[in-house]
Amino acid sequence: MKLSQLIKSVRKDLNTTSAAQTDITKIKEWYDTGSYSLNRVISGDIYKGVPSGRIFQIFGDSQSGKSLIACQTAALALKNGQIDTIFFVDSEGGGTQILEGLGVDMEKVEYIPVSSIEECSVQMLKLYDTFMKARQEYVENPDSNDDIRAIVILDSWGGLSADKLVEDAVKKDKQVQDMGLGAKLKNNLISGLMMRVVRSGVSLFILNHTYENPGAVFVSKIKPIPGGKKIEFASHIILQSTKLLIKADNKEFLTGTEDEGSEAGFYKGNRLNFFCVKNRVAKPCFSADVYVDFDAGISVYDGLIDDAIKMGFIKKVHGGYSVKSYKDGVKVTYKKLISSPEIWDTFIDEFNKQSIESMKFSKTIVEMITEEEEKLGLKNGGQDKMADIEEVEVE
Repeated sequence: MKLSQLIKSVRKDLNTTSAAQTDITKIKEWYDTGSYSLNRVISGDIYKGVPSGRIFQIFGDSQSGKSLIACQTAALALKNGQIDTIFFVDSEGGGTQILEGLGVDMEKVEYIPVSSIEECSVQMLKLYDTFMKARQEYVENPDSNDDIRAIVILDSWGGLSADKLVEDAVKKDKQVQDMGLGAKLKNNLISGLMMRVVRSGVSLFILNHTYENPGAVFVSKIKPIPGGKKIEFASHIILQSTKLLIKADNKEFLTGTEDEGSEAGFYKGNRLNFFCVKNRVAKPCFSADVYVDFDAGISVYDGLIDDAIKMGFIKKVHGGYSVKSYKDGVKVTYKKLISSPEIWDTFIDEFNKQSIESMKFSKTIVEMITEEEEKLGLKNGGQDKMADIEEVEVE
């Protein structure tokens, strides 16, 4: 049997297709988070952000921006016409207030309350089976069916508990330990959702908590993720969020949009750090700092300054910053820099090109070594320099 005949037979029997022709693995949309630096950490591109049809997990401490970023991303996708509906699966109660505060039309939010892992499993699997069926109908007959464009937010993974624990407490009048039951049930749920999310094209945002490991000898940068190990394997992108509250009298954090005499209490905002623990669309282990002002919200440029300095677009000078492409490098303050699109517009596109190139999965080990050799002047006759370096290292 020839290869062409074998492939033809397989396609007929298994309904397969070539990877070049399938839409399942292609990312159709990118959802803006509202922060250029966070978009960059997720996708490598400051204008993109969260990919459609993927599992996007944010885990971290309480009040570290998990719900805010998820809801803001969904709200912007709705505003930009990329989706038509937000499905909010709520295991904690009250998460939709953020969406309402962001100005989302609540008629476009489908609210799904769940009180246990078992109930959440049934609801989520039914939901995504419906998405897949609708997607297939649209592909087969686009004139008579709608392309289902949506985002699902599960808030939160850590808030789900097993029915058995509640039943033991109510019926047997005793509270028993979980003993790993919750993690097993969650593993089963996320296993069932993995390809359903991809095949439906409907992104799943999972918000999760974190905990400290009291038995750890050394403090780890990456904290343990609760709720079973498969949530780590299943997620295409995982962000770890941490927070640092900024006091009201701290003059360093000014977005330039504050109202005179604005009073937000003892703290004026939250300094959030998002560290990309896992990433299947760009290089992982990059972080983004996002300052959330309680009055002014998020500055789209905050978090890019350090990277722009490394790339040579911005220079730190005494008392502020200078941007060579803006007014011949006239000195500007942090407040001016972070709130002035006219400054960033002079170099932002070139900055983004370098960002995309540096964070994409494209270079082989040989290519990277070659680039380093060229930087050191070791390529094309630079063997003597390499020998000198080796001798110095030996000494």
